[in-house]
Amino acid sequence: MKIRVSWQWVSFKENSHEVYGAMMGRLGFLLISMILVSFTLGFNVHAQETKRFGLNTTLRTFGEDIKYAGELGVGTVRVPLQWQLIRIRPGEFDWGTTDRLLKATQMRQIDVLFTLRSIYSSSTKKHKPPKRGGHERGGHAVSPGHVDIEQWVHFVETLATRYRGQGVNYEIENEVNGEAFWTGTREEYLELLKVSYNAIKRADPQAKVLPSAMGCGIVRNFQSDSKTQPAWAWHDSWLQPILSTKRFDVVNIHDYYFPSEIVANELNFRSYLEHIHGLMKKSGLGDRPVWITETGYVSSPAAASGRMDNGSPEKQAKWLAEAYQQAFEFGVERIYWLLLRDRNEPYFGSMGLTDEKDNRRPAWNALQHLTKEK
Repeated sequence: MKIRVSWQWVSFKENSHEVYGAMMGRLGFLLISMILVSFTLGFNVHAQETKRFGLNTTLRTFGEDIKYAGELGVGTVRVPLQWQLIRIRPGEFDWGTTDRLLKATQMRQIDVLFTLRSIYSSSTKKHKPPKRGGHERGGHAVSPGHVDIEQWVHFVETLATRYRGQGVNYEIENEVNGEAFWTGTREEYLELLKVSYNAIKRADPQAKVLPSAMGCGIVRNFQSDSKTQPAWAWHDSWLQPILSTKRFDVVNIHDYYFPSEIVANELNFRSYLEHIHGLMKKSGLGDRPVWITETGYVSSPAAASGRMDNGSPEKQAKWLAEAYQQAFEFGVERIYWLLLRDRNEPYFGSMGLTDEKDNRRPAWNALQHLTKEK
């Protein structure tokens, strides 16, 4: 009896150790799982925060710019994509350049916003992007009548299918209210926006589609009511019909107005946002997300149709920090700085975070500080 009890006790102790070990194993597994989940959630939150900060680049410079983007801490880049640069012949495309771009951005977990340009120019050669100057946001503008809509839709749908689920979003044209980038009619643009939106959504329902932003008029100088009212009537006569289509997911804004010190065309950074938002409300889009896909400030004095905007490296950094704070307070989801480095261009050319020799300005540190603290 004693022996039997003794063996039962030994068996009980062994079972207790097994149960205890199993319990501790489960607790350990649960703890590790919780840590991993917390890490993943924290990582995802950080990733989403970095996507609030964007940078404009080009097909020509993205290989170098992407490295700096990672150092700056930005989570998305905006790239103009002229379809004739990858279109070999009707229905056939060379995706080599865009594939390399996507590979480089995905390695760094950076999203891409393609600004799709339907322009065609006989002087534009395959694999030869427009030269610097003339504001490389665009290139040569010509009538969209040169574009076959069926071929364009095929291109857009093929593009969106190729990069489905890879963090790629699409913007349809650039500043169509001015002839620098678009010489077609308003009705032609509205048609292009609608067919592009439908094609992209068929191919990649998760992709976000943006309409063209309006040129905000920063390089012009309207200092009297006789000039200001017609200018904004023209601006709104393009934007209101675009908003009324509702064929987009995000409202797109270019805002170069100053957050402090300089009032241009009777506007500042926030009042221009408020003007756009007022038009959004009229179209029943008051809660639609807003991205500022272009902003920037001069780092040296720059003339704008007789107005002199007295920039400096120190003021540029100050304006950057103030504008980003005002934008996020306003509810803007993403904001893209225009230039990484200076280029030879009237007014916009000194907006680089670095000069042409890659010497970093205070604005570089200001943007990096914002991305790191989020």
